[in-house]
Amino acid sequence: MGIRVYLALLLLFWSVLAPAETLRVGIKAVPPFAMPDGQDGWTGISVELWQRIAVDLGWQTEWVVMDSSRAQIKALETGSIDVALGALSMTREREAVMDFSAPFYATHLAIATPAQYSNWRGVLKELLSPAFLRTVAVLLLLLVAVGGLLWLVERKRNPQEFGGSVMQGIGSGFWWSLVTMTTVGYGDKAPATFIGRLLATIWMFASIIMIAGLTASIAASLTVNQLNTTVRSVQDLNQVRSVAVSGSTGEQYLRKNGIRMQLVTTAAEGLMLLREGDAEALIYDEALLRYLLKDAAPGIEILRQSIQMEYYAFGMKSSFVHEEKLNQTLLAYTSDSQWKEILNRYLGQH
Repeated sequence: MGIRVYLALLLLFWSVLAPAETLRVGIKAVPPFAMPDGQDGWTGISVELWQRIAVDLGWQTEWVVMDSSRAQIKALETGSIDVALGALSMTREREAVMDFSAPFYATHLAIATPAQYSNWRGVLKELLSPAFLRTVAVLLLLLVAVGGLLWLVERKRNPQEFGGSVMQGIGSGFWWSLVTMTTVGYGDKAPATFIGRLLATIWMFASIIMIAGLTASIAASLTVNQLNTTVRSVQDLNQVRSVAVSGSTGEQYLRKNGIRMQLVTTAAEGLMLLREGDAEALIYDEALLRYLLKDAAPGIEILRQSIQMEYYAFGMKSSFVHEEKLNQTLLAYTSDSQWKEILNRYLGQH
């Protein structure tokens, strides 16, 4: 009995005194998922998640700084690192040479493009467009029709205001319908008959609706015209100078679709090319683009049309023996309230 107790105590002491396993973790700066903290350490969404998992599983972390996703993937393929983190997207091509943990964040592959503010010529062009002129023509015909109808009703009972020749009478009716619709209401002409006043009441309510719709249409046209983008959809990428971050899924997408591109080292470098007019489209992860642009001056827009879904996960070398424990712990942490607090702290309300 004494020997068993002795062996149990020996194992307990050994588990306490034995050094924790150290994992080599390849990390790439990808704000806000992985960023240097200015004190020889790292911070960010992926870093905080990893540190929670490492503490729980008793792992020590040896950071291996890398400059690209391609370098991380190569290091996992050769086994020179155990895990890679940052904002590493899960793809079939990458899965062929490495393993992925369970995903912990979902975003889209998106297009950033310069916003172009038009001058007064653009506004004038919009106001003289066929669609806008058709709307004005219909409105004028409606004014003439309502004015003519009121003249027919009022010409005998109210000749002082709607009398005279046919042209004079319809002209008076048109003037009345115009000032009534625009709510100017000079009061120089007004219907005197019951039917005329009933028609005026209906026209007043109808005018409110039409003026509101016309105002909204003009405002929308001018707003759209004031802010245009060089690229409108994915189909335009073949016709513009496109940029992608080297080793990113944006590069993979453009190569797969035979679209010529310029490669840059970081997304910030790609955004600079857009601002300087040296490129028209940057294809990159939407979450990362929005973080980079959140405090930037206006000038770059992210298209609403996304390209494809992106899922971030930890990369693992194929022989990583702790995959199951890592996934179980990761799934437990990403389902609790603290994970949402981390996302909100870096990305805002999520």
